[in-house]
Amino acid sequence: MKRNQTPHNLPVISLFSGAMGLDLGLESAGFSVVVAVESNKYAVETIQQNRPELPVIQRRIEDVTTEEILSAAGLKPGDPVVVSGGPSCQTFSTAGKRGSLGDPRGNLFIHFLRVVREAKPRFFIMENVRGVLSAAVKHRPLKERGPGYPALEPDEELGSAFRVMTSKLEELDYYVIFDVLNAADYGVPQQRQRLVVIGSLLGENIRMPKRTHSKTAINGLPTWRSLSDAIGDLEEIDPEFSKFSPIKEKYFKQVPEGGNWRDLPSNMQQQALGKAFASWGGRSGFFRRLSLDQPSPALTTHPDGKATSFCHPKDLRPLSVREYARVQQFPDTWAFSGTVRKKYEQIGNAVPLGLGEAIGNAVQKAMRSRKKAQRKGKVQCWNIDLLAKLSSRPRTILNPPRVRNDIGKESLVEWLGDTPRYRDDVITYVAPELSDDLQRLIASSKRKRGSSLSSRQRRAVKITERLKSIYCSPRLNNKHDPIDELYFIILSQMTTGPSYERVFDRLREAISSWDDLAEMSVHEVVEIVSDAGLVNQKAPRIIQIAQMLKNDFGHVTLAPLESRDNQGVENYLTKLPGVGTKTAKCVMMYSMDREVLPIDTHVARISCRLGLLDQQVPIGKQHAALEAVVPPTSRYDFHVNAIAHGRAVCRAKHPNCGECSLSSLCIAGKGGVFSSNQTVQAQ
Repeated sequence: MKRNQTPHNLPVISLFSGAMGLDLGLESAGFSVVVAVESNKYAVETIQQNRPELPVIQRRIEDVTTEEILSAAGLKPGDPVVVSGGPSCQTFSTAGKRGSLGDPRGNLFIHFLRVVREAKPRFFIMENVRGVLSAAVKHRPLKERGPGYPALEPDEELGSAFRVMTSKLEELDYYVIFDVLNAADYGVPQQRQRLVVIGSLLGENIRMPKRTHSKTAINGLPTWRSLSDAIGDLEEIDPEFSKFSPIKEKYFKQVPEGGNWRDLPSNMQQQALGKAFASWGGRSGFFRRLSLDQPSPALTTHPDGKATSFCHPKDLRPLSVREYARVQQFPDTWAFSGTVRKKYEQIGNAVPLGLGEAIGNAVQKAMRSRKKAQRKGKVQCWNIDLLAKLSSRPRTILNPPRVRNDIGKESLVEWLGDTPRYRDDVITYVAPELSDDLQRLIASSKRKRGSSLSSRQRRAVKITERLKSIYCSPRLNNKHDPIDELYFIILSQMTTGPSYERVFDRLREAISSWDDLAEMSVHEVVEIVSDAGLVNQKAPRIIQIAQMLKNDFGHVTLAPLESRDNQGVENYLTKLPGVGTKTAKCVMMYSMDREVLPIDTHVARISCRLGLLDQQVPIGKQHAALEAVVPPTSRYDFHVNAIAHGRAVCRAKHPNCGECSLSSLCIAGKGGVFSSNQTVQAQ
């Protein structure tokens, strides 16, 4: 820090300023924005309305010189402490056409780096959507990938754009770190994941901010803040909000708090989704009603869009403009200019203030440190979990067979050729201080398993890779809190999806907390979950579980199990009434992030047909047998993708072998020891 710079006199050059969400967060951490560059006229009006004294350059950054920016701020090269901003990110979004670097907007980060190079700030902060990590330099439409189309070029592979970006960052000769941060982990009432990149000109020992909140109150941290924390006390006389069309209102009337299109009556679902009903990707954004008890999902710029609708938890409308701003943590005094639509866009594009403040505090901490990393020109990541995910990133994603309709063309194996399924450049981002064991973990996930693995283990890796390239590891509408997930699964047994999801919501609405169940009678619970199926078995179990947990932990919670190892958690859960190994492992995998492998009928059937699991293995030993074959880091992917494959193609009685992309690996299909029509049971 220079002698004339105090902790509250640290000039920031703001690029792509928008409504100044990131800027306000940085100012809360002790920085001072001295100039803003923004081309959107509504965002400029918002800045001028709230900060009339702040110099604003209202032009595209491509047309603004660094000299002009410094002059407007009264600075010279080397004076700025921070250059911050989020280059326009629509082209990198996981929705839409994803033009990536082929779209002019995808190159705006080049101009961001140009200003950094010429202004020479001590630090820079760049944020973007996490989709940057998987974007390609040149996008090829999904429908044009697979057998019958040309092989992928290197620039068409997933992750190729990020490799270009990091190479440009290396050329800056800054020490750069990156990570994906969830705003909810920093006290923001919203689950919003952003890629954050921080660079240090002096090679200072920068680190990403430590979490201040957690999903399940681990390590003594408070739990995530909820939507109610943000808007529960807000009283608006004449709220501003867009209106749903009468058709949307018709459907939203049927969706309970915290639900989505899956809660609609089955005869309305296809009508509501239209063509999207037959798609295989994520559709949770359709007809989504928010929950007051949970953080908001990431706010979009169009809360009334077809696939991005957010309905108020109680009212038949989107969140109001001020409620939107509350979720992003803008002060109530901050005014937004433009139409209601333009206000939503400004707020939806902003960085939550709490996340911006956490990033600013991390930079302040680096400024106070005397340590220098001596890694100028390096781009590194200190999040081993993110690196592990990047190391298992496929080079491309394909439509499932039923969508590709490539029967009679070259096989999928022939189309993929000898190119490795996963990218091999992640290891270059690993910081040297990471332990040798962790570095080996990342490296091993990047290559084919060696001779130390058994043939069955190597087979499992190959099957997992191929399933993931087809189904992309879909989320299955599971719950964040383990106790929610446990009751959700119990209600789901022997019941259809829409039914048990509806019953779960009804049960949650009927009680103030799970603790209430311990005092309820069987008759009362039966009344609430009457259409859950096997209700005379489920109701007593629901009550008994609540009583046991309250007796053991003081409350109906599974949070104390977080400190136990996998076997300890499984041992405890399976002592609860009606909880078998599969249910226990589902709770552990979905809501506790444990690397276990639940086996349902789909997983058991496919594992046997593909030769990963011997049919003779007793039901009680299937989990241990399959976990010995499927690597820990692959178990979630294998589980969810095997379920998807079992439902779409490898059905129990009439498997569609002609459309199966695993036919070359299938023992049953090659006339193995059991029939492809054979069903398999699982615990």
